[in-house]
Amino acid sequence: MPSLFAQSELWDLIDKVEKGQRLDVDEGLRLIKSQEILTLGYMANLVRERKNGNQTYFIVNRPINYADISASFEETEKHSMATIVYGNQDSLEERITRLVELRTTQEQNNEYLTFSPIPFLSKDEKLEGTMGVVNTTGYDDLKMLAISRILLDNFAHIKAFWFLLGPKLAQVSLSFGVDDLDGTVLEGPSSSMPGTESNRMLSKRALIHLIQKAGRDAVERDILHSPSYPQQ
Repeated sequence: MPSLFAQSELWDLIDKVEKGQRLDVDEGLRLIKSQEILTLGYMANLVRERKNGNQTYFIVNRPINYADISASFEETEKHSMATIVYGNQDSLEERITRLVELRTTQEQNNEYLTFSPIPFLSKDEKLEGTMGVVNTTGYDDLKMLAISRILLDNFAHIKAFWFLLGPKLAQVSLSFGVDDLDGTVLEGPSSSMPGTESNRMLSKRALIHLIQKAGRDAVERDILHSPSYPQQ
């Protein structure tokens, strides 16, 4: 355990995560009620590195339907990804309970590759950029991503949608357990897809730059997370 966390109120949970032990609902509640955001990031990245090393995955040339995110995915990928919408009057206890229940379901069926916690966005709200959306803050979003990675130790990947977080906060999320960034990413210039707002698109080059500046290895993937090749 790094000396930075030696006096942490979560030191016993850090020790369990370092040993690869699973946390229960009560321990998950301690995580989500804690203000130690750096501690959560450290713990989440322990799990992330065990699962995926230094790799961060992305996919290109797939437009996202912002009114119905799940409709953007092919059936194979849709059925391999679990999601939870949070920030719509749900309690902290409900969030943790849902995560642990999902972990149990995965233990029984092993049907998912990816989990993505999605902040609630009503139909009348606009995307807010780097601080998440109206019902959550960037702090809330990072905590939810980190705790998802810590608790869902039987999921291979934790996905963040960069257009919901904003590119800058999405980059920070790579230090909070995220190993997959999704959104509309284009092979060429970001103006090359008619009918899509430019602030909801990134070029492949821009996303690779964002990932690499966070100290991660950018890996293009297919719909089932098979890598194409690392980006230089």
